[in-house]
Amino acid sequence: MKKMSKLMALLLVVVMVLMLVPVSTFAAEEVVVEEPTLVVLAVEGAPVDGTLTTAVETPVAETPVVEAPVVEAPAVVAPAVVTPAVETPAVTAPVAAAPVVEEPAVVETQAVDQGTIEVKAVPALGLWRDSVTFIDVLLNSVGADYSYDAVANALTLNNFVGREVVASDMGSNFAMILKGTNIVATDDTCAIDVMGNLTMSGDGELTAVAANNAIHVTNGDLVINDGDYELYAITGVGDAAAVNVENGDLIINDGWVDATAVNTGTGGAWGLWADNDLVINCGDIDVVTDSISGRSTGIGAGDDAIVKGGYTTVKSTTETGIATALYADSWVVIRDGILDLCTQGGVDPLAIYGGDGVYISPCYGDVDLTASCLYLEPGCCGHWNHHHATSSNPKTGTQDMAQQALMATMGLLALLGMAYLISRKEIKA
Repeated sequence: MKKMSKLMALLLVVVMVLMLVPVSTFAAEEVVVEEPTLVVLAVEGAPVDGTLTTAVETPVAETPVVEAPVVEAPAVVAPAVVTPAVETPAVTAPVAAAPVVEEPAVVETQAVDQGTIEVKAVPALGLWRDSVTFIDVLLNSVGADYSYDAVANALTLNNFVGREVVASDMGSNFAMILKGTNIVATDDTCAIDVMGNLTMSGDGELTAVAANNAIHVTNGDLVINDGDYELYAITGVGDAAAVNVENGDLIINDGWVDATAVNTGTGGAWGLWADNDLVINCGDIDVVTDSISGRSTGIGAGDDAIVKGGYTTVKSTTETGIATALYADSWVVIRDGILDLCTQGGVDPLAIYGGDGVYISPCYGDVDLTASCLYLEPGCCGHWNHHHATSSNPKTGTQDMAQQALMATMGLLALLGMAYLISRKEIKA
């Protein structure tokens, strides 16, 4: 009986094993064909029906639970990984914030506004007595040898001796009045340096000595109404100009103007120069220029050079450069006055040159514009007084100016020495 029960138990085990195999196979097929969610629900509902209580519960409950990979197929979160990928456009959106790039345009507008603010320049007016002592004239308007009238906007020099006079943005009516004997001498670039308009007048004298420019005016006009001027520029570096008006006109209405420019280097020598127009209405003008290989130009203009009167003498020499007594990039116009013009040395020296042409009043008769020296006196005008002897040159002629150029150079060197002694004396004091 015991053997029989053991056999029956063994058979029961075999039957259960045999039943287990097809059930698992059937479960696998169900997983492939049907969704895993439905399989889980079927297993969970088995106990409720009561038909598959023992046989199904053991294998099916464990197999599908272990077969969770099938359930993990949706849990692979591949779609969830794709979802961050959707955020990549969200990152692109800030990059596409091109409107932020346009902000520099707004900044540029502000920069233009700042430039407009900078147009409101602050006036400045100063005197250098020597290389150390500086006087702010707008703060100290009265001194022993100078004064400034704010109402008239005029600086008066009265027997002033110093190194440099500087001014900027003083207004269109800024004036300098000369009284007594004034000396401004420096070994630096400019003796009188003004940014803006400058009108000079008075019954006094001014001696200005500098390396590059005795009188330098930038972005404005220089007008000389009267006064006595001895202007010297000597250098071996860059250009030398007794009067240099950049981006403006030079107008001489009257007065005595002696201008000397000597260049010992390769640069040019300019007596009276204006970037725009140069106009001589009257006055007594003597110009001497000398250069080695650069231009030697007595009176010159970047636009028109116009002579309406006065007595003008120019002597320009060079060794290997180009010498011109009266020069204009545009037109040279001579309506009245006496002109004694002479050049020597270098390549094709000319008394008169106009880039666009030369007009000379018929009162002067026939004039040879190819001549190196010219003496022009109108036959239908009055006589002009001059403190030098009248030139003996005909309308076309030549003369030896070597000795005169040497004397001018010697005088300039003597003035530079005087300027140096003055500066040394003031430094010791």
